[in-house]
Amino acid sequence: MSDLSRQVFSMTAGESNELLTNKLKCVDVKTGQPSYYQMFNNAMAEVVTGDVIVLANADMAFDDSMSLARSLNPEVLAVLGTSGFSNKMTANIKNIYEEMMGTDYITDVEQRSGHPGSWEIDSCAELIFSWDTWIFHKSKLMGRLKEANFKRLSQTNELVPFYMNENGAESAALWAIEQSYPFSSTYNA
Repeated sequence: MSDLSRQVFSMTAGESNELLTNKLKCVDVKTGQPSYYQMFNNAMAEVVTGDVIVLANADMAFDDSMSLARSLNPEVLAVLGTSGFSNKMTANIKNIYEEMMGTDYITDVEQRSGHPGSWEIDSCAELIFSWDTWIFHKSKLMGRLKEANFKRLSQTNELVPFYMNENGAESAALWAIEQSYPFSSTYNA
């Protein structure tokens, strides 16, 4: 386990709350699940300080390497996928995941090779157009997001917002972001 991991897991509740208050910025949403437009727009809020934004699903966990995001070229948009809990994880990541999430739900059936959800399947290779985290420079998107780009036709031919976990929503969100700013590169890692 890394020094950072040891430090986080040894914190008291008070220390943890202080760290979260200083580092984690929540933007209150009172409308239910936010649309992709609302999520990106929330990332532009004044309470979100700094220029590098890591916008991730709530079930994502990162190790110390996420600090490398600070060095992201401002002209690059990075999107990250996950393969979920895996036997390919380093011991450090497995420990963090087990401490935070628990692994009771992972049964020996799921661990058998070839079973859907198996640790042996490389989900990232199979789901190359699925990602859970967006990393970008806030300054590149500030004032440029267009709500109309974050809508698509419904079955009744109305333009409606799209939400996380809808079929094709991640690709639609990527298209919308790329209309907002001409990033020189988009990396899917």
